[in-house]
Amino acid sequence: MLFKTDAEKAFGVETYLSPEMDAAIKLWESMEMDGGKPPWVNKKVQTIRFSNTIAEELARLITQNIDIKVEGLRTGVMPEQIQKYIDKYFKKKSNEIIYKMVAFGGVMAKWDGEGIEFLTPDRFLVTDYDSSGEIHGCIFFSFYNTGKKFYTKAEWHRYKTETVKNEETGESETVKKYYVTSKAFRSDNQNDIGREIPLTETKWKDISPKVEQNRGILYQPLFSYVKCPIPNSIDHDSPLGVPCFSNCIVELEGLDIAMSALKTETKNSTPMMIVDQSVIQYATMNGIELPEFIANVGNLDTGNGSGSPVEMWQPTLQVTTRIEGINFYLSVIGFKCGFDPGYFVFDGQKIQMATATQVESTERRTVNTVLSYRSVLDSPVANSDGRVGAIHDIAYIINAALIINNKGEDGTYIPDNEYNNYKLFCDFADLTANAEEDRARALMLTDKGFYPKWYYLVENEGFTEEEAKAMVAEAQAEQQPEGGGLFGEE
Repeated sequence: MLFKTDAEKAFGVETYLSPEMDAAIKLWESMEMDGGKPPWVNKKVQTIRFSNTIAEELARLITQNIDIKVEGLRTGVMPEQIQKYIDKYFKKKSNEIIYKMVAFGGVMAKWDGEGIEFLTPDRFLVTDYDSSGEIHGCIFFSFYNTGKKFYTKAEWHRYKTETVKNEETGESETVKKYYVTSKAFRSDNQNDIGREIPLTETKWKDISPKVEQNRGILYQPLFSYVKCPIPNSIDHDSPLGVPCFSNCIVELEGLDIAMSALKTETKNSTPMMIVDQSVIQYATMNGIELPEFIANVGNLDTGNGSGSPVEMWQPTLQVTTRIEGINFYLSVIGFKCGFDPGYFVFDGQKIQMATATQVESTERRTVNTVLSYRSVLDSPVANSDGRVGAIHDIAYIINAALIINNKGEDGTYIPDNEYNNYKLFCDFADLTANAEEDRARALMLTDKGFYPKWYYLVENEGFTEEEAKAMVAEAQAEQQPEGGGLFGEE
């Protein structure tokens, strides 16, 4: 729910949301919210919400076995604090967060005063961004209602360059300050922002109307836009992203039509007995209840003696043709969304997805797509040892917020010298790994003497190193003869 005009008027600022992007966001919402109600749904056409299936599958592959570790650059409490926040607000809900990113083209990670929240495009408006598409100013919306009263909080984050006097040198200098301005509104209508009221009359009463941060630590804002790595073909000038399925809306509509047609044919495939009106009248007069497969179509031309008062009708199902059409749409949609051809297949009962082994044997389109999304979260810096990405931005937001507040979630005191006292490591599952093949290969290398036996047991059978070494030693002892002779005799 966006109150674009109201927000611009309240803060006296221009926001960047073109009519094209506004319409697209509303379309994506209709496909996602309230059980899925895209504009082509009607009495004859239902939706199978396959865009959600695409987003769910991508999110699953992207976040599979994600592991995030935070270490300190020096002694201090910051690494442990950031680890707690990362685990609670991102890692624990990573699949849901990345699902929203894929389904809406991006999500905004933002400090909400207590932790990190992730907002879809219907919860924020961009007020400032640079030529690279990095967002530096934004208005965020929060909502709640009590009975028939609806409350909205608009929170504007932005930088402002100001000229101030240096107290030490007495000279003027330019500084960049970070401001957060909050306004509250109350309405009797959910679709109307209503009139502005004091924050003290809402549940946000503890929030200051305007906060200035000039301590010099905010070289990035307290928010970060996690954007899909898909070119925005809807509005090339917009800093917002688009979902992976934004270029196949027509095909998604076609898939819904094809599935609905198959459903309708199946529903109407029951054999029918068509009877003359005279049969119906006879049954009614004599209190005879006719079965459901009886259909009354009026007169069957029985008066000339050539017709029959009863005829059978057996509809012909076009199952093969329908399934071929459905698989055609699945193939096109899957390919456009970055999957290998044949990744999604309809077998007549359900839509199946490829296994990890099948992914490995393809041309790696699926793998490359997933890796491109993972690079949004974590990737190396060119010509440097550092790493960047959304997860690192989230860690920075947590670090900066804890320094500003000088305390952690559990009340731990955070001194200013803890700023930037962390290093983050991120790891994901190998999409092409196959446990059975890896185990067989490891066993072969062990048999050939390249691996010690205890190492194989630890890596592939789940034993601890101590247990594995004890088992190997016991097995070797049993294989040794007890005495010096062939049968243990002296």
